[in-house]
Amino acid sequence: MRIETALSLRATESGESATVESLESRVLAAARNAPENKRPDPEFERLYVLLSSMEGQGEKVIYEFLRSLRSADGESPAYRTASALMAVTLQVLFRLKDDGLEKSQLYKEIKGANGLAFSMDVFVKSILRDVFKPMEDEAWEKSEW
Repeated sequence: MRIETALSLRATESGESATVESLESRVLAAARNAPENKRPDPEFERLYVLLSSMEGQGEKVIYEFLRSLRSADGESPAYRTASALMAVTLQVLFRLKDDGLEKSQLYKEIKGANGLAFSMDVFVKSILRDVFKPMEDEAWEKSEW
């Protein structure tokens, strides 16, 4: 059974031959025409491949690996805050889900690393809240020694 689209019917009726484009050339053309925020990020792709190769090593190893990554300058951390770590682990989780790997060991480990980043974020925010919270009547300036 042959299914013909309206485009292929028009091409055959006019006597023109339809050109066949490779999938790679179509993907590259789509990437070139995509808006800036929709283009593939090569840094994220590299990170995704690295994390995919770390499957089975555990959530703590992945979390420490993400914390130890350096930015392009080679000195400052790539993910400075726990919020940044949470964002990148969530991005990896979404990508794994899009790839149909939500039941894989890697998905569980990245989810655990995301939980560690979330815990650290909550801890830091709690400390900052306690430090900068106004102390009402129990302020140090008003207390007697």
